[in-house]
Amino acid sequence: MAGKITVPKLDASTFKGWAFVLVAGCVLTILALIDAGQFGKGASGSTGCVMIVGSDTVNVRQNPGVELAPVGELTKGQEVDAQRNVVNGYRQLAGENRWALDSSLSTKAGSSC
Repeated sequence: MAGKITVPKLDASTFKGWAFVLVAGCVLTILALIDAGQFGKGASGSTGCVMIVGSDTVNVRQNPGVELAPVGELTKGQEVDAQRNVVNGYRQLAGENRWALDSSLSTKAGSSC
C-alpha cells in the first residue's frame, strides 16, 4: 500500500518568524511582477492599440525624433501598448514621453490603431 500524504496542521506558530516573511515576500514579488507585465509579452491592451516589434531591436525615445538619446529598447516579437498618434514617423507608446519608429512596428490582430 502506498504511503499516505499528510498535511501539517497550521497553527499560530506556523505564521511567525523569518521563514514566513521570506515566503510572503517572494509571493508578493511574483504577484507584483505579473501585475507589472514582466511575465508574458508586456502589453495589457489598455490603450486599445497593441503593436508588435518587427525589427531585431527598436530604440524607445523621449520625443518623435533622433535629437535625444534613446531611453530604452524593444526587442523583436515584443508586444507594446501604443497610442494612435504618429509624428515624424514615430509612434507614441503608452506612458509618458515614449516614442518608437513606426515602420518597425506592426499592429497586432484585433487592435484598433
